[in-house]
Amino acid sequence: MTNIQNSLALAFLPGYLFSCQYEQQINKEDKEGNLPVTTNPRELSDQKLIRRYLEGLQLESYDYIKTCIHPDFKCINTNNDSIRDSMEELSHWKAQHQKLRHLSFSDPVLKSVRVNRGILKGDWTLVWTTFSALDGETLKSIKYEYHMAIKTADDKIVEIQTWHQADDESLDQH
Repeated sequence: MTNIQNSLALAFLPGYLFSCQYEQQINKEDKEGNLPVTTNPRELSDQKLIRRYLEGLQLESYDYIKTCIHPDFKCINTNNDSIRDSMEELSHWKAQHQKLRHLSFSDPVLKSVRVNRGILKGDWTLVWTTFSALDGETLKSIKYEYHMAIKTADDKIVEIQTWHQADDESLDQH
């Protein structure tokens, strides 16, 4: 497992374990017969939405990005503990596009699950990709692993939790 995947396990899993009292509920159904985590029946449409969002980021298409995110959207960057709403998220990416050139994400690896109870209840897709760009001032190539846990509802992205591994401390802003 890479460092970013280990970070995911350390950051995402404790909330799940706490919220579902996992030790007591392994393979234990609740009153409605639901297991704590099941497959996401919306996996294909959720993954298509996430690919559209990443494409919008690469194309600098802010109107397109707006169609992907929920009005109550929030992005939690675990590298610097910042939380951005939908308008702040768009401003963040506009600033990144002004600073960076040829911003791209590699073809993502996606895994969707449905958390049926607890504080993380909902449809989540885990995303592993590589972020690449060229610093517009220094012409230095930037490339690092980038991970997101994306919660979806009503064909919109409601929440993104990001983890990334950057070599340079100044890149922790992404």
